[in-house]
Amino acid sequence: MVKTLLGSLVSICFILTAGCSGSSSTESSFPHSNSRTYFKSTAKISMEVYYETGSEPFTGTTLSGMNYWQILEDNLTAIFQYRSAAPTIAVPKTLAEMTAIPAQGKTEWTGIDIVNLHKQYHSQLPTRADSRFYLYFLDGNYSTGSGPETGVIGVSLGGTPIIAIFKDVVRSSGANPNGVVPKYVEQSTLVHEMGHALGFVNNGVPMVTVHQDTAHGAHTTNSDCVMYWMNEGASDLSNFLQNYINSGDTVMWGPEVLQDAQAYSE
Repeated sequence: MVKTLLGSLVSICFILTAGCSGSSSTESSFPHSNSRTYFKSTAKISMEVYYETGSEPFTGTTLSGMNYWQILEDNLTAIFQYRSAAPTIAVPKTLAEMTAIPAQGKTEWTGIDIVNLHKQYHSQLPTRADSRFYLYFLDGNYSTGSGPETGVIGVSLGGTPIIAIFKDVVRSSGANPNGVVPKYVEQSTLVHEMGHALGFVNNGVPMVTVHQDTAHGAHTTNSDCVMYWMNEGASDLSNFLQNYINSGDTVMWGPEVLQDAQAYSE
């Protein structure tokens, strides 16, 4: 399903279906936050991470010694590798590099609530040279205004560089709420939502070959890509991530998405 917010589209990731819905984003209200800037001109891609006390992002390292946030950085590096001058990627990897905000005491978050939180706490605005994304880790659940949607892992507010992750849902994705699976779920959701925010699939970045799953919005038909709409239940997400957990591979984009990035980059 497609959610509309302030004239923009909200991309939503679900744990129960292991998928995410979305559609083409509307014209951005952030003048320097668009696919053309990301793939053709910006010199830097920066992440600002904010978290409610008690809803901290997972940090630390895998059993092989890799920092979990390296997954997001590796995927951003891969998607921008085709730029003639690749942008600098700035991804914080420790809580000390992220910003704690007071617990908000909310059990439900609408898109407008998330935007208002962003207005209160964000540090710097994106510029033509420094494209910034704002990642919020929140307690409670996403809501369209008709009650909590307890299966929503994260949302990307279309037309903005704002992404929210709902920690209660992340923790519930594995038998151990602090185990390996929730940590990979968190990172894969960030990669997926960043994919939408950057312009995939057919969401600002044109397709080289037709691979959009139009029945599910801005997603690919390739089930081996992080941008796939995994609509066969939570086991699909577990199976998808297991390959990365076992192999140590980190880049989750499929070849079709990488081809789109290559064709669009300057």
